Amino acid sequence: MSKYISIFFLSVLASALLFIILGSVYMVGGDPAEEAVYTFGTIIVLMLSLIISQMCYLIELNKKKK
Repeated sequence: MSKYISIFFLSVLASALLFIILGSVYMVGGDPAEEAVYTFGTIIVLMLSLIISQMCYLIELNKKKK
C-alpha cells in the first residue's frame, strides 16, 4: 500500500515541477489564459501517459498470474 501512496505523491510533485518549468517556457507574452491552457494541457498529457503505462503494467501482471 505504501508503494502506491509514494507513487501518488511522486506524481503530484512531478506535476508541480512541470507547472513551474513549463509555465516559464510558455510565458513569453500574449494571453495569460492561453499560456495556462498550454501548461495544464501539457501536464495532463504527461500524467495520462503515466497512467497508461501503469495500466499496461497491471495488464501484463494480471496475464502472468493466469
